[in-house]
Amino acid sequence: MVLRYLLRFLLLCSTLTVQAAWAEENSPANPPSENSARILESSPSEEESPRFGPLVQRLHDIVMSDGSPVRLPQSQFHLDQALHVPDWLHLSVDFRTRYESYSQPVKKNETTGGAQFSERTDVNMEMRYKPFKFHAEFLDARPLYNYGVIVSGNMENRNDMLQLYGSLWSDNFLGSGQPTELQIGKFTQAFGKSRLIARSFYSNVPYSFVGAHWSWGKATDWQVRAFAMRPVKNQQTSPDTLDSHTNFFGLSYLNQRRPWLHTELYTFTLTQTAEGQGINGRSQEQITTGRRPHLTTMGFRLFQPEAAGAFDYEIESAYQFGQSALQPGGPPLTTFSFFQHGEFGYTFNVRWKPAIRLEYDYASGDKNPNDNQNGRFDPLFGTYGFSFTPTGIWGLFKRSNINSPGYVLSVQPVNNLRASFKQRFWFLAQAKDEFQGADLQDQTGQAGTSLGSDLDTRLAWTAGPNLIVEGGWLYLIKGSYYSNLLSQGVAGSPNDKNASYMFLSVRLIF
Repeated sequence: MVLRYLLRFLLLCSTLTVQAAWAEENSPANPPSENSARILESSPSEEESPRFGPLVQRLHDIVMSDGSPVRLPQSQFHLDQALHVPDWLHLSVDFRTRYESYSQPVKKNETTGGAQFSERTDVNMEMRYKPFKFHAEFLDARPLYNYGVIVSGNMENRNDMLQLYGSLWSDNFLGSGQPTELQIGKFTQAFGKSRLIARSFYSNVPYSFVGAHWSWGKATDWQVRAFAMRPVKNQQTSPDTLDSHTNFFGLSYLNQRRPWLHTELYTFTLTQTAEGQGINGRSQEQITTGRRPHLTTMGFRLFQPEAAGAFDYEIESAYQFGQSALQPGGPPLTTFSFFQHGEFGYTFNVRWKPAIRLEYDYASGDKNPNDNQNGRFDPLFGTYGFSFTPTGIWGLFKRSNINSPGYVLSVQPVNNLRASFKQRFWFLAQAKDEFQGADLQDQTGQAGTSLGSDLDTRLAWTAGPNLIVEGGWLYLIKGSYYSNLLSQGVAGSPNDKNASYMFLSVRLIF
């Protein structure tokens, strides 16, 4: 039944075309015309995203599976247009179906590859009547077919109210001329490049929180943000519950007034007063739960956005201190850890808009598992984009105990088609610490640090304002770490054969 309706939608939407202009990060370009789309660096603010007001002026903001925001013109099939909603109301439905698989075991206790066919339905309703706003988001995410896969909370969440919050907002806070908004309720959040706090768009289920979030200023100029919230536990097939033992606080400042030096400063504090239900890095993107942390994370970003015919760069550096356990249920240990990211790129101002980017990521690991100290970086509630690793059923590499250089190439052959290629080289930061994404560990360190390298290609086709098709193929060349684990007889080790991962997704947006 679902496939039959899907085919009907595809036939309908394939008759609609859109010219997609893949623009640079936070580009000060003019608003797109009714037959164009553009990519933004981060989720656009309401001033940049006209979801309200006259129907003829409305645009639709979505985020691709690699985290890239896209602005699409609304067609007659978008709910706003089809239902002729009033100026103060916005409605949308986003349906995605995806198949993904990998060919060989890559994680602990796996004996085969894995596959999954899943559906995700996301329904949004937003009302705005100055100075009030109300936002409700319903999510139904479920796998329809699984092979060799442990279904986790980032894959399945049935009949969930993902967001339900009210807010107060103003265009002129205390006469400053800057906007402000105070959100209270259940919501998702993303900061910076989503490395530490994210709304994941590749995995089926993003993190959500209950609490308060306040912002002051425009993200395109300068902005202060503060929050106090608790994470929500996804129960997959039953109503979600609040993690009442965990508190999460944060403050950030973003300044983008200087074109060659954009800055972001942040501090986040995570405390857990009692042991929660433990989960591990294999079953979730987040690996904090159950480790009873009291961690403070302080960091900064320096960056220059992408622009045609210009160089761009980004540096992010974060440091953690406090206490956390190495394993769920383990004793809290004195913790000092850090994460570093650097990238440098250039976008050519010629046809096809080719771009090249060199990247490097380092997240510290625990040097000695028996010294009663923890040096492993905790990625908090972050996620991973195309340049790092796919999540979904793959999720092999996490921002913890990892050392990885790489490069990314991208081209735009036609206006509505983007192709990207990435190669990464993967090493453990500390040989004795756990390989987090695979749940593997050799406490002697004799297996070494060489995890291998991967080749990753993706295509994204904006077939129309209501249809997006994405696909990708990744080839993992396993390093000596896998074969050394086998030779040492480490329990649960997968084979050392190279593995392929692929996915194909179709999104219908109304």
